[in-house]
Amino acid sequence: MNNSIIFIFCTATVLLLTACGKDTQESSGQGIENPVDKYMDSRVNAMDMAKQSVKESNKKVEEQNKAMETLLAK
Repeated sequence: MNNSIIFIFCTATVLLLTACGKDTQESSGQGIENPVDKYMDSRVNAMDMAKQSVKESNKKVEEQNKAMETLLAK
């Protein structure tokens, strides 16, 4: 009984110390970031990716049109 109480106490102490140690390390290394800037950056990135996708799609359609024209011309 006495050994199990000591084991539980030691385990709880170790868990408490590790939990408190991680919080201080994470909070000291990072500053507060503006979530609006992150949102706007992600929206701009999404728009750029969409534009690139449209350009690639247009190139594929143009190539298909050229291939159809050469096929029909023969």
